Amino acid sequence: MKQAPSHDNEEVQGGVTMMGMFKFVFGTVLKRPWILIVNVVVLTVLSLMDFLLPQFNQYIIDHVIPNKSTAQLVIVVGLLLLTVTISGIFTYVSTYYMGVMSQGAITNLRNQLYQYLIRLDTHFFESSKTGDLMVRLTSDINNLQNLISPNMLSLIGSIFTFIGVLGFVFFVNWEMALAVSLTFPLIFLVVRIFRTRIRESYRKARQSQALMTNQLQNTLTQIQLIKSYTTEDLESSRFDKLANMNKDNIIEATKNQAIFSPLVTFIEYLGTAIVLFLGTLFVFKNQLTVGQLVAYLSYVGILQSPISAFSRLLNQFQQSLVSYGRIVSIMGLKPSIVDEKGAVAFPQIKSGVKFDHVTFSYASDEPQSPHKSAIQDVTFDIPFGKTTALVGHSGAGKSTITDLLDRLYDVNSGQIYFDGIPINHIKLKSLRQNIAIVSQDIFIIDGTISDNIRYGTPGATEDQLWEVAKLADIDDFIKGLPNQMKTQVGERGIRLSGGQKQRIAIARALLKDAQIVVLDEATASLDNESEKTIQHALENLMEQRTSLVIAHRLSTIHNADQILVVDDGKIVERGTHAELMNEDGYYKQLYEAQFE
Repeated sequence: MKQAPSHDNEEVQGGVTMMGMFKFVFGTVLKRPWILIVNVVVLTVLSLMDFLLPQFNQYIIDHVIPNKSTAQLVIVVGLLLLTVTISGIFTYVSTYYMGVMSQGAITNLRNQLYQYLIRLDTHFFESSKTGDLMVRLTSDINNLQNLISPNMLSLIGSIFTFIGVLGFVFFVNWEMALAVSLTFPLIFLVVRIFRTRIRESYRKARQSQALMTNQLQNTLTQIQLIKSYTTEDLESSRFDKLANMNKDNIIEATKNQAIFSPLVTFIEYLGTAIVLFLGTLFVFKNQLTVGQLVAYLSYVGILQSPISAFSRLLNQFQQSLVSYGRIVSIMGLKPSIVDEKGAVAFPQIKSGVKFDHVTFSYASDEPQSPHKSAIQDVTFDIPFGKTTALVGHSGAGKSTITDLLDRLYDVNSGQIYFDGIPINHIKLKSLRQNIAIVSQDIFIIDGTISDNIRYGTPGATEDQLWEVAKLADIDDFIKGLPNQMKTQVGERGIRLSGGQKQRIAIARALLKDAQIVVLDEATASLDNESEKTIQHALENLMEQRTSLVIAHRLSTIHNADQILVVDDGKIVERGTHAELMNEDGYYKQLYEAQFE
């Protein structure tokens, strides 16, 4: 039995920094720098507009009202509305192009992660949870999108405004400016204290969400098993436990945020109170006009705005940092099964395939436990144009041999040759394109019959589809359907019988037209009647091809050119059916046991 290798998919927080996250995300944005430049220019203009607005208030209070000038009032209000209109237009431009930039960058990141993910080794997926990977591709990527939001880039414009306004308020009244500036370090202190707390609570929330998603995914894919064994209450209890764990983690994060936000707000109002107190005293002394005080209060708000915005964005930053850590933990993995330098295309097979003293062990879940070999010192040939059968008890190592043949794993020792070329010297894509595997685990995609037969050979014509359907003995069934090749099969082929799924898989393999065919107990899950109808399709598939057959029912391999008997990871007998029956050995025991 296969043992999935140990692999920890949880994020490693060490080395995951805010700067690294921004560099990772904006590295994608900078591929289209003109959009970023447009946004920065627009945000700078908006910052200047923010600076102008308090001046209108000051002018009305200090000049228009004392003069009681309606003409001046109309002009000032008109200029105010013009400024707001221009600001609105620039806000629209900024929001639109920010959306274009944000969606483009996040789509690129999601595609990049997806493409990277599906190229990882088989053992990675054996030790990973599907729900967790789905969360990383969806929610975690969406969290990074917050870094390229209008709120985020408006913070850049606010920084420009902050610098200009800070100089201006010191120019107007340095005492009040210095007093209100004392509140800024308090805000940064609160941010520093709560930053780690919020990030940790959201990290736990993200982990529990992944567990909950995985439980949901398992439930939906195993619904027939659940109903058959009436375990609805058990599964509901499991989901309830995970959902409550996720709820508790989110509440903990919300609690930290609930403490953090009022503290920042209090410090902001403390700054406003200082200005009100000192500014009123200066008005009493005629050192400041009422209009200047009102404008000054507006400018204090502008000064506090980027700090306040940063504190509000802290929550998003911490969520994004957790998601970034989970994403780079995947992208930090390197597939071990890759093309070697100088790898060649798959050869035109003339002599066959050779396993030469091959030994292989699956990685153990327990690093300290010894790794028992799945196959040990296995040597045999698969001659060109002949059919070689593998037989033996479940767990003997038969499927491992087919996995190694398709290079889903690399051997620990020994070598596999294709016409004398080592398997690791052949380009991986070329190797797998020349091996067609039909197994008892039938993979049907959610689409049409045409989509499923054409899968892997997208350029196939309609005539080719019908040709392989006929060879697979499924053309009559397809012609009897209202939509024929365009018939939807449902998720995992739920609308098809086991035999129909198997014949579609055979048609797919025929269309691939690979040099080597592997049948991994292709009829083991079918009844005798279905097996008989499919046997002809399998014979068509193996005709004039080099074939390796793993047989559960030994009656199906009487005519194999060579039978290899596998036991405990070793080849213990080999020969034709007649030769092995005459030896009175392990094969004969297996054969007779099936017909008792």
